[in-house]
Amino acid sequence: MGSMRGSMRVNRRTFLRAAAGASASLGALPAVLRAQPRTIKVGMVEPVSGPMADVGQDSRLGAQLAVEAINAAGGIKSMGGARIELLTADSQTKVEVARAEAERLINAGAQLLTGAFHSAHVATIAPLAQQRRIPYIIDITAADQPTANIARSVREGQQKVQYVYRIFPGSATFGKNAVRFMTEIFREAGVSPKRIVVLYSNDLFGKTQTESFLAAHKAASAAFDVVEVIPYPENAADLSTEVTRAKAAKPDVIAPVTRPATAVLLLEELAKQRVDMMGIISPGAPGLYEGGRAGAAYSPRSVGSRTSRSQSPARLITMEVIMSTTPGAVEIHHAESR
Repeated sequence: MGSMRGSMRVNRRTFLRAAAGASASLGALPAVLRAQPRTIKVGMVEPVSGPMADVGQDSRLGAQLAVEAINAAGGIKSMGGARIELLTADSQTKVEVARAEAERLINAGAQLLTGAFHSAHVATIAPLAQQRRIPYIIDITAADQPTANIARSVREGQQKVQYVYRIFPGSATFGKNAVRFMTEIFREAGVSPKRIVVLYSNDLFGKTQTESFLAAHKAASAAFDVVEVIPYPENAADLSTEVTRAKAAKPDVIAPVTRPATAVLLLEELAKQRVDMMGIISPGAPGLYEGGRAGAAYSPRSVGSRTSRSQSPARLITMEVIMSTTPGAVEIHHAESR
């Protein structure tokens, strides 16, 4: 789990570096960035405190390192060596704060926005950026709506210019690849699980990701069945009821779409109730590795096993690697006004 966490940090920093240096692509961004000012102010909103503080702090650190590296290398060369100034804000893992902080950064002179991480936060910042005509490079969000809706409005002539872009795959990509990769994993492992139980965080991220996974599963006519789909509150403090329901479904595999705090809670409850299963495979969620706590919270030896599984302890697998192992996985919802 540690190596996967390190890998994801590199990926996130790469994304943030791309966002921070996005103004170098003058032909791709609106004219507001073409005046070539001496300093480019990049505003970044992240959940630095609250339930998602771990990922927010990592994201901010990645951005700071990227800005330092770009400035140390001479700045943005295509803009005459313009330097980058990073303006930061903490969403406190609250939707209303995320939007307010984004507006504060714009009023403070931000010429480009990035960040948010939380899909619901992205969804509230995107229309603000579009309205204020500030380019917004979304670093991470699984939900397709923020960029897809704006792209559609531009195509239909309701707006002239698209200011919101993403550098992270959408939920449709995650859903298709999750089904494909799960099928490949089962084949390589020589197992044939038939019963999958999905548990998901009942927020924009969890609902969108789960709906895409279920749609992809249906379209692919996969060899396994999704026998139960169980939502739970984003900031749940107890998951005993949901895990009891999952256990009753007699799952071969648990497929959680979870955030860091509830990932730990879920894994501890699965162990506590001794849920008998082959393994846990997330169809694309950061909760199982962010913060480095989830893996430690789950002990396969704590999970009961039927005789047929006695030689194969339950295993924990996260599939966030979908985004980095699939060529062309990164989607850009883009529309140009004609």
